[in-house]
Amino acid sequence: MSTKPNQFRSLIAASGQAPVVQTNSHEAAPENHANRRRLGKRTAPDYVQVGVYIPKQLHNQAKVLLIHEGVDRDFSQLIGDLLSAYVNHQTTGTSRNRVAD
Repeated sequence: MSTKPNQFRSLIAASGQAPVVQTNSHEAAPENHANRRRLGKRTAPDYVQVGVYIPKQLHNQAKVLLIHEGVDRDFSQLIGDLLSAYVNHQTTGTSRNRVAD
């Protein structure tokens, strides 16, 4: 069994405790459609994580409105929709409104 690099391995060794062995039980399971899990955005190759700073009150208001919307849409999807609308508007608008290349 190969050991993966772990930033806590030296701390565990220094503490004198035995490291916990992790088993990958999902690897032994047969690959069929029922056992496959949908990839999250974090591991999906066509998504990128972006960090932005927005006012806390605006963030909270947006989350509340998403809940009241009643549609299963998260904050990430809201931002994606808003950015898509922005890009669409900029690319189909007049030349003075377009994003510089």
